[in-house]
Amino acid sequence: MKGLPEEALDALISRTVDLVEKPWDARVLYKDDPDFRMTTFGDFGVLYFKVDEADELITIFNVTWAG
Repeated sequence: MKGLPEEALDALISRTVDLVEKPWDARVLYKDDPDFRMTTFGDFGVLYFKVDEADELITIFNVTWAG
């Protein structure tokens, strides 16, 4: 998260909070493995994550900010 502007960090945190409640509210990356998802945040961000429904956990594995 180092180097993200405050606007990006705030948007990332907000979207992550939403995903904790509704992790399926994001686009599937792989048809054969719907646990891997991606979503946008803020005006210029993309977030990639994996859902572990059994452990009620999301693991963020990539964050891109193009702003």
